[in-house]
Amino acid sequence: MVTYVIIDTAEITDENSVIDFSKLMNRNASMLRYSVNGSKALVKYKGEQPSFLSGKTTYTHGEIKVEMAKSEWYTEIEE
Repeated sequence: MVTYVIIDTAEITDENSVIDFSKLMNRNASMLRYSVNGSKALVKYKGEQPSFLSGKTTYTHGEIKVEMAKSEWYTEIEE
């Protein structure tokens, strides 16, 4: 089962970042989905939760679909 976690972008860009992409399904920062304002990113993993994500809210596929539909993550393209 795939588990999703929303993290602050600063956790990736900080020089002391503890994000280990080898433990994630997203192999690098360019593979992440970012919020519209760029302040948050979505990571996903399979199996046991990586220790650097301990204590963070986790989402199932159904739950993250609801989150990603919010305006924080999605903007409608006006024609």
